[in-house]
Amino acid sequence: MKSSEQVSLRWVYNGGSDARIWRLSFTRNGLLVCQKRCLEGRSSLFFVIEERSGRIILDNYLLLLPDGTQPAGEGWFTGIETVSGNLAYLHAYQENSPEHLGLWAVSPETGLVVWSHSNMVYCGVLQEGLLVYIPSVFAGFPERRYLIVDPLTGAELRRPDAGGVEINALRERVIAEERRQEIVLPDFAPEGSPLYEVLQGTGIAEPERCECIATGSFVVAASHDHDPHSGRWRSVIRFWLDRQLLHEDVMSEKSLRPALNSFLLHGRGLYYMKGESELVAMDIRI
Repeated sequence: MKSSEQVSLRWVYNGGSDARIWRLSFTRNGLLVCQKRCLEGRSSLFFVIEERSGRIILDNYLLLLPDGTQPAGEGWFTGIETVSGNLAYLHAYQENSPEHLGLWAVSPETGLVVWSHSNMVYCGVLQEGLLVYIPSVFAGFPERRYLIVDPLTGAELRRPDAGGVEINALRERVIAEERRQEIVLPDFAPEGSPLYEVLQGTGIAEPERCECIATGSFVVAASHDHDPHSGRWRSVIRFWLDRQLLHEDVMSEKSLRPALNSFLLHGRGLYYMKGESELVAMDIRI
């Protein structure tokens, strides 16, 4: 790992040798809610980190069914839907289906379930609440009953018209996660694009093989190089300011796949995966 005065290591979280860190979400009160999937134990677990200090608030959190007796989703088929305010919203899956089912509002600070609905499916966050639906079957055909619910209590606020016009309008009003959480995600830099030109200025080879975030004169890029002999991939992340290299680190080496979608910018923190089980947080002072 190579760094400079403008960037420094904030903290590193290690999820365990068999863990694959899966998703990150940022709460309004400065917590980072994450999921890891542990292959050996076939378990889907959640952890919460204080964003600035790196203090671990919760670790190896297992989502339970509403009665508290069994793991939700057999302990494996669970995930993060979103965060809203200071709550995290987790889900399970419909049986033998990639479709989500169930919604648990969890306090990341305590792990307590504030409210849950085992038959509710999350659609998105609106200004007035959460857009969800309740799946059902009528005369052998699947149906969806849409609701807008209070994020804090799960109580029904409004039942939109059953016709498709209002539902489609509501879906279009769903606020994108990146915008709500103030996250900047990388884009690829195809030849001829502005990002391609930015990366050419850093001197990096083959910009079209890179993912990039550029904000002002600060540039972050992950290059993904394939070894044709071994068939393996090497992914390296680099930071530049005014075309001066500030930081360089290997995210993965001799991997079966490139480490795509493995970094993001949130405030003055740059977060990236190192391997599949480590999450690195860097302070950016520019």
